[in-house]
Amino acid sequence: MKSFLLLALPAVVLCQLSPQTNVPCGTPVVQPITKRIVGGREAAQGSWPWMVMIVALTNDLQFIVEGSGSILGTHVILTTAQHFEGSGFSIFDLDLRHWQLHLGNHHLNTRDQNQKVYHIRKVIIHPGYNVTSLRDDIALIITQEPIEYNDHTRPACLPDVFHRYHVGDICYLPGWGSTLSTGNEDVLNQVNMPILDDGVCSRHFRDFLSDTELCAGYENGIKEFCPNDLGSPLMCKDRNGRWYIQGLASSGLDCHIAKYPGVYEDVSLYSDWIKQTMASSGYPYQY
Repeated sequence: MKSFLLLALPAVVLCQLSPQTNVPCGTPVVQPITKRIVGGREAAQGSWPWMVMIVALTNDLQFIVEGSGSILGTHVILTTAQHFEGSGFSIFDLDLRHWQLHLGNHHLNTRDQNQKVYHIRKVIIHPGYNVTSLRDDIALIITQEPIEYNDHTRPACLPDVFHRYHVGDICYLPGWGSTLSTGNEDVLNQVNMPILDDGVCSRHFRDFLSDTELCAGYENGIKEFCPNDLGSPLMCKDRNGRWYIQGLASSGLDCHIAKYPGVYEDVSLYSDWIKQTMASSGYPYQY
């Protein structure tokens, strides 16, 4: 199990906003900053309202950030499988009663007014997931409590065949990792990521890029995602202004190496499995 940043956040439900119903996916109340710059910047607070911080409680009552996820429905969060199964451990080794899902927050180490804490009921890992190759590195978290939508907590959209990426498209990766060189690692940061031809990642990672992954980022001049960013969504905006999860931060080299792009699970190829699994769990995808 990966352990990164120690926190001391009390498990207190703080959100005072009234829940909303019939909230459309991919429509933040606060619009993300889309100015194209090479390098990261602090995200506008509330501009990525589907972001979820996944944390685990340690024996000394501190929290370890395990990674990120994205809200898909009132009980469903999308993330990567490697949070729960890896080399030397499996989901059966984890006591998920000691894990929490922090929604509506902007800061990493300090409590936000809009933050709300949820708990994990179960985790569904893609049946094809391989802990060595990280193929099919995708999982769904089913929450114990229904997620209440408000201005700071909203679902993202799943892509389909009509929302395919193209090489050169500019997408955005939000995350709490030290990825983005903003100088402030206590806040949600973001970076613009161009979609690259698969051959670019193949040159750097040789046979590492599978047919279920996509390549995005830069070959020079920027850090790519770090451990706390695993499971973060690569967000692309369609012509109607909605935001879709095009990729999941899954594989890459050391985040401090600035000359390699990142490898992402291509979510459009998993949309059918995600929707079928949500439906069979009793929480069908609504969009």
